[in-house]
Amino acid sequence: MKFENNIEFAMQLDSNDPLHSYRMKFHVPKTAEGKDVIYFAGNSLGLQPKTVRAFVEQELLDWEKMGV
Repeated sequence: MKFENNIEFAMQLDSNDPLHSYRMKFHVPKTAEGKDVIYFAGNSLGLQPKTVRAFVEQELLDWEKMGV
C-alpha cells in the first residue's frame, strides 16, 4: 500500500482497520457544532468507555449495601 496524504486515504485506512468498530464503544468529545474532536491524550485515562457508568454505579451500590 502506498501512502497518500489526503482525507480519502485516511478514511480508507480507518474503515479497513480491524479495530474500527471499537470507536463506537467510547464517548468521544464533541465540538460546539457537534462534530467529534480529534483526540490525542497520552497521559490520561483515555476516552470513557460507554459501559463504565453502569459498572461504577454497581460498585457504589455494593459499597452502600455491604459497607465494603
